[in-house]
Amino acid sequence: MPKVILGNASAITVPRQDRDSIRQFYCDILGGKIVKEDNEKDIFRLEEEFYILFRYDDVPDEREFLRSPRALWLQLKSNDVKEMTWKILESGATKLDLPSGLPEWVPYLYFQAPGGQCFQLLPINEDQSYYKGKGDRPNAAEEKEAEALKEEALSGLATRHHQEKSARL
Repeated sequence: MPKVILGNASAITVPRQDRDSIRQFYCDILGGKIVKEDNEKDIFRLEEEFYILFRYDDVPDEREFLRSPRALWLQLKSNDVKEMTWKILESGATKLDLPSGLPEWVPYLYFQAPGGQCFQLLPINEDQSYYKGKGDRPNAAEEKEAEALKEEALSGLATRHHQEKSARL
């Protein structure tokens, strides 16, 4: 049976106006370090091997946004991504067609579990030097394009989530 573990990285989309307070909390209070930053995101390292990517965005209704599938992504890792992909999709989870920004030979899956949680499934041994702030990877342009496509897909998920919720009311 394939093994699955919680990975060492998460991605969270938050309101842009919270950037200063997030930096203060994760750096000054929790002792984290910003290992990468640009206009749209910060990557914090907590302890030696845990990374949180904060994406900053304009959020019209913060309460609704934080309950949407766009707000939080968790990373799972497996020693058999192919078999876990099959099991996950057979269980009723929805595959999210998103580019990984990783080299083509690296298997991965983005999916939305029943209940709305979004996950990224990667191999246990995947090199994540990008998150660790160790310079630009050879495929940095592809990673940047993949991030833009993910943001577009997340916006679509959030819109669909809001429409489904409105239809139930």
